[in-house]
Amino acid sequence: MSPLLRELVAASRVHRDPEAAALLEEIGLRTTNLPVWGVDRVAVDAGWYDPDPAGRAAVIVGVYDNGLIDLVATGLASRRIARRDGRGVILGHAALDNALYYEETLLLRDDPIEWLQRGGTGAVVLDWRRAPYMLTDLAGIACSSSRLAAQVDKALRQPLRVPPLFVREDRRAAG
Repeated sequence: MSPLLRELVAASRVHRDPEAAALLEEIGLRTTNLPVWGVDRVAVDAGWYDPDPAGRAAVIVGVYDNGLIDLVATGLASRRIARRDGRGVILGHAALDNALYYEETLLLRDDPIEWLQRGGTGAVVLDWRRAPYMLTDLAGIACSSSRLAAQVDKALRQPLRVPPLFVREDRRAAG
């Protein structure tokens, strides 16, 4: 079992506890009919998180793209998002793939908690630096809030960084 999957399975055990399940249901998180998720205590630093028994409670969700590639933690009160390994760019990659393939509008959610509250439908941007490359070919984007729409607009309007270009000199011609 991969370390990420082991961590996700451990976190998923917490939300199945009857006492924790009752508290989570108060914020609209039910324990059935959803992707695998859980709750753990985490320490967050610069957009990354580590499990920490002394940390704050966060919802943990697996990020999949042809398998589990990352985990994302979302603070229960702050809704702040932090990734575990940094490989995940989009939560709900299947929704992105379907929107691209069928030329449909992609529904973007504000955060993983909202994504879970809505049954894991749509997608959530986890990495705003890399996401524009994944969103530009969409037929449309429907945002769940005006704040998110402004953030998407800002991200998509950032200029593309062009690296220095070089032409390799043909040494045979120089001789």
